[in-house]
Amino acid sequence: MIGGRQERRSTTYRLAGYLMIVIATLLFGFNGALSRLLFDDGVSPVTLVELRMLIGGGCLMVVLLVGRRKELKVPRRSIGWIVAFGLSLAFVTFTYFVAISRLPIAVALVIQFSASAWMVLGAVIRYRRRPSTYVLVALALTFGGILLLTGIWRLSLNGLDSIGLLFATLAILTYIAYLLLGRRVGRDVPALTSTSFGALVAAAFWLAVQPPWSIPANTWTPYHLLLIFLVGTIGMSIPFSLVLGSLRRIDATRVGIVSMLELVAAGVIAYFWLGQHLDGWQIAGCLLVAVGVTILQYERLETSTMDKL
Repeated sequence: MIGGRQERRSTTYRLAGYLMIVIATLLFGFNGALSRLLFDDGVSPVTLVELRMLIGGGCLMVVLLVGRRKELKVPRRSIGWIVAFGLSLAFVTFTYFVAISRLPIAVALVIQFSASAWMVLGAVIRYRRRPSTYVLVALALTFGGILLLTGIWRLSLNGLDSIGLLFATLAILTYIAYLLLGRRVGRDVPALTSTSFGALVAAAFWLAVQPPWSIPANTWTPYHLLLIFLVGTIGMSIPFSLVLGSLRRIDATRVGIVSMLELVAAGVIAYFWLGQHLDGWQIAGCLLVAVGVTILQYERLETSTMDKL
């Protein structure tokens, strides 16, 4: 009887983790649509990224001050890594924002999410390891999906903006740097602490590039300020907190798999709210990338499980 009760409690605990990550992915998808509304209304990516980092980082810092004050202490050896992590956060957000200001949100997201496939391919080449069949299939699906999505063999590139595609490609590189630096910082610093300080470092960087008095006057309308506040809270601090909460209940690989729902959520929201349409080949490309990246995450889960046996 006691064992059954504990098992039900454990199941409920894990389900709460899955619910957290699902809500987080929906909010991240919603954030893309909110950001695109601001871009279409004249707010620049630089302005939005600096204010998003400032608001989101400030909110996360409040969470630390109220509930986890002990986690505010950062080892001296980690300060440089946190600064580097914050700069990677500054650039990955900026490149993503420029990409979605010029491309359909689903296209920019899919290209950025392919970063894990590029990392795996890089590791295979670097260490000269023969990849498993699962990995080969995942890489083929991912890169094939990107080809279908972008129509790179056509001069028109499926009608996609070339500058947007350039920044989406740069977003892959900055996202890889963000993941690697986040992994390194995570050895010594809790995730909430590194994200909070990293966001403030990112905000400081972009505020140095564009000081408050240089922000265009049209930014300070009530409508824009409301959307910017929502981007900083429900588009950053709340979903980040939910992701961190889910990591306490389920392992990181499963969180990564469920996070792929962001591609679907962002695409559906952009379709119905912003009227962003993709053709059949592009939709097929999105699905192939989503399946390929999910297989890579699942393969990592299987490998880590076998290592424990």
